[in-house]
Amino acid sequence: MIGIILIAHANIAGEMLTAAEHVLGKQSLVATLNVENSDQPGLLHDQLTQLICQSNTGDGVFILADMFGGTPCNVALSCAEQAHVEILSGFNLPALIKALLFRQQTHDLKELAHEIMSSGKQYICLASDYMTEHGKPGCSSGKDDLSRA
Repeated sequence: MIGIILIAHANIAGEMLTAAEHVLGKQSLVATLNVENSDQPGLLHDQLTQLICQSNTGDGVFILADMFGGTPCNVALSCAEQAHVEILSGFNLPALIKALLFRQQTHDLKELAHEIMSSGKQYICLASDYMTEHGKPGCSSGKDDLSRA
């Protein structure tokens, strides 16, 4: 199974995992790294390297970082040279849920990464535009997308 690591500012990583587990139940091979202002990048790199080693059972590790260009993503990028690691920046809860579900169907890390990037984008909508077009609440056909995972 592909391991998943969330790395984000403040408590975002831990809280996103809590929210995903609220929906899906307890998850295995998932780790979080919350980044505080006082954390040293070198130490964060070492911590993330250790989490990658712990999370990789042979299928690779998918790292979800909160924001491209921020310290969490930069630390993840500093670990990108490690074998079998993919990094997605700008993740949201639907992308995380999709990743947790879809990794049960594939051992292909690149396939997982591309599927999750596409899925994460699908769940972003401007509610007023959606309401104008469809006249009812709800964003994309996301429910169907998650059920296919």
